[in-house]
Amino acid sequence: MTGRHVSYLKITTGPLRRGFRHASQICNEDSKSEKTWPSYYSLFPQTFRSGPPPHGPFAVDVRKLRNEFLKLQSKTHPDLARTEEDKLQYESASSQLNKAYSTLASPLSRAVYLLESVGLGIAEDAGRKMPQDPELLTEVYELLEEIENCQSEDEIGELSSSIENRIRITEKELAKSFDMHDLERAKTATVTLKYWVNIRDALKEWEPGKPFRMLH
Repeated sequence: MTGRHVSYLKITTGPLRRGFRHASQICNEDSKSEKTWPSYYSLFPQTFRSGPPPHGPFAVDVRKLRNEFLKLQSKTHPDLARTEEDKLQYESASSQLNKAYSTLASPLSRAVYLLESVGLGIAEDAGRKMPQDPELLTEVYELLEEIENCQSEDEIGELSSSIENRIRITEKELAKSFDMHDLERAKTATVTLKYWVNIRDALKEWEPGKPFRMLH
């Protein structure tokens, strides 16, 4: 990921400056003199003391992450700026924090971020209308058929619980794969999780008699 130099590091003090200092150390110039944004993990040193997997666990203490995020955000609010130039820097810092937090708080977006950081994006696989893996394809088809046959909110509620269980199982597989640094296995689990999350989100729009369309 590329972007402007993180000059906003200089405008902060206390916890925020300490939190970003480690991130600034890995911000380096490439051959075109552009700057590389720091790792999202580096922006939250209290939550991710050991860094990303396999050095640290894939699982995240979301409450701890949110608390650190809120503390950092309180130091980068644009209203704290004294000049227009400072305001732009604060806005840049706040935007970067928001994006980093939303990415790391979700197991799916966190997994995608980690895979993309090593050149293993899932866009092509997850973007297909149906999965290529035969076992997953069969499971998805069966689930979609059950959804099409639903006639009541109670039936949809039961299916929603089943999907949430699939999501929990897949997230555990995802964490195990990343912790073992088995990236191909992690990629497979991420694609699977993407399908379950898409179905869960689409299910929220379910109405009796209305065609069910899975989100992508």
